[in-house]
Amino acid sequence: MSEKSFTESMAILQNAATEISKQSTGLEESLKLFEEGMKEAEYCRKILDSAEQHITIYEKGMEDA
Repeated sequence: MSEKSFTESMAILQNAATEISKQSTGLEESLKLFEEGMKEAEYCRKILDSAEQHITIYEKGMEDA
């Protein structure tokens, strides 16, 4: 099973936020969506942290060249 992309994860996060904001979404469903959203936010943070590390390494390599 392949990992989802950053874009796919962000879409899931946006959908969860949209569903939570609807008045028709019950408390239990809102909590479930919130937990799912938190997992997606953490996944996105890890991707961004990794990208930042790669950029820092690249920039350091450019400075040393």
